[in-house]
Parts: sequence; structure tokens; C-alpha cells
Amino acid sequence: MSVLLFLDVSGGELLVVLLFVLLFFGSKGVPEVARTMGRALRQFRDASADVQHEMEKGISDVKKGFDEQRKAFQIEPPEHAQPQSPARPSAMQPSTEDPTPDGEQPAPPAAPEVAPAEGAK
Repeated sequence: MSVLLFLDVSGGELLVVLLFVLLFFGSKGVPEVARTMGRALRQFRDASADVQHEMEKGISDVKKGFDEQRKAFQIEPPEHAQPQSPARPSAMQPSTEDPTPDGEQPAPPAAPEVAPAEGAK
């Protein structure tokens, strides 16, 4: 909020500031002050443009690295991707996913071993 108040300068306030500058630096010093202020503003703009350029360069480098990693691992989101729910499917619902790779048939479950009764020999 204080920055906005600083930028809210009326014509009378600007005239008073210019009068103080003229009295403090004199008529010969005002052009030098204006020149110095212009140089300082130019350096500030150049520095901010350099920082912005470096940030954009860093962002593009990170994005390029990300794209290379995605290509290396062949990670492509499916076109019809839906968010996966964290809940596991219940036993009542059949699974739609193929549990084995390449469509192979799963091995049948092994028969449970039955221990012989104590009286049988």
C-alpha cells in the first residue's frame, strides 16, 4: 500500500520537489542530476532484462531436459487417461486389467495339500 501512496504524486507536490532540486543543485547541476538519473534507470532496466533472460534460459533448459527424459523413458500419457482412484477394487468387482504381460494365460492355482488323518496308514 505504501508503494501506491508513493506513486500518487500530484502536480503541486511535483513542483515543490523540482523547486528543491533546483535550489539544492543549482541551474548548472540539474542537467547533470537528470543525466545521472537517466543512466541509473537505464542500468536498472538492462539488469532486469538480463535477469529475465537468464530465468527464461533456465526454464527452457529444464524443460528441454524434461522432454529428453520423457523420450528416454518413453513416458506418454494415454489420450483417454483418467485419474486413478487410490482405493483397491473389491473382491466383488472383476479386474479389467490383464494381470500378465503380453496376454499370456496365468498359471492355475496349485491344489492345497491335505494332511493325512491320524488314524489312517
